[in-house]
Amino acid sequence: MDGVVLGGDTVSTADVSSRDSFEWWASIVSAGLTPCSMEPVSDDPFHAALTPVIDSDAITIAVVENSPELSRRNARHIARSARPSLMAMLLLAGDCDATIGELRLRTPAGSMLFLDADREQHVRTGAFKGVMIRADRDLVMTAAGLDEDSFPAGAVLQPTGHGALVIDYFRRLATQPVPAAAAPALLRAGIELLGAAMTSVHGGPPGGDAARVVEHERVLAVLAQHIDDPDLDVEAISQACQLSRRTLHRLLAEPWGGPMRLVRQLRIERARDQLLRSPDKTVAAVAHACGFSSDRQFYRVFRAETGMSPAEFRDLTLRYRP
Repeated sequence: MDGVVLGGDTVSTADVSSRDSFEWWASIVSAGLTPCSMEPVSDDPFHAALTPVIDSDAITIAVVENSPELSRRNARHIARSARPSLMAMLLLAGDCDATIGELRLRTPAGSMLFLDADREQHVRTGAFKGVMIRADRDLVMTAAGLDEDSFPAGAVLQPTGHGALVIDYFRRLATQPVPAAAAPALLRAGIELLGAAMTSVHGGPPGGDAARVVEHERVLAVLAQHIDDPDLDVEAISQACQLSRRTLHRLLAEPWGGPMRLVRQLRIERARDQLLRSPDKTVAAVAHACGFSSDRQFYRVFRAETGMSPAEFRDLTLRYRP
């Protein structure tokens, strides 16, 4: 996972003349995600924007918005690609129709579309906003335990079961700041989750490292749901996740330091967000919303994690925020 680049400036058709906007947009997508050709599907003015999130050899992620368009990948585009890739589109708004060979896939908002980029395809989007992901297909194939013959040409992942965990993971990865030190581990987990998704749409349960990552994401989902409960402890977590305490400790031992250490980190992350997002909210209200049993406990834990009190953190951060 060497050579990871985090973030970047948003580029949009507002930067060029309306006459050149579509040709310019096609070149941006081809260079940043996957070689393709494009054409508009309406006579209305075309608007599009791309915000880089992560760029690496293993996974590239960007948030994309565009007016209705039709994109195509043919043999010429495939030959220009550096390596075999899996393309995924997480639809936050709008809809998408894809044709790959005789396979036709309709993807509504909230779902995730997967396409083997080494096959010729047409993809038509409406007023689209979503997360675009390009992943090394060989890495995903290994994580899925599938070969060339069994790897799906395309599939739609619904936001249920394992699908909900995968979708939530990439939504969080694309919309929340990614710490540089954690990026390699997050991208490895992303490959495993994409492998789990491919195994799922192929009709089987994930195995190996993919199964462990899926289980971890399931625990995170439970913690996010109950993080404001001050009585949340190892027993409550193990019951909610239907895991033994021993399994829970083993699952969260590295690099999170165990269940309650992870709970503490998640509460502090939520507290930081609320302190900055809601400047008028009292520190006591933030403590209560984040599951701390008392103001005193909140002050003690927050200072231990950040080196300053909640009020100092809020004041210093907001004062120097651009």
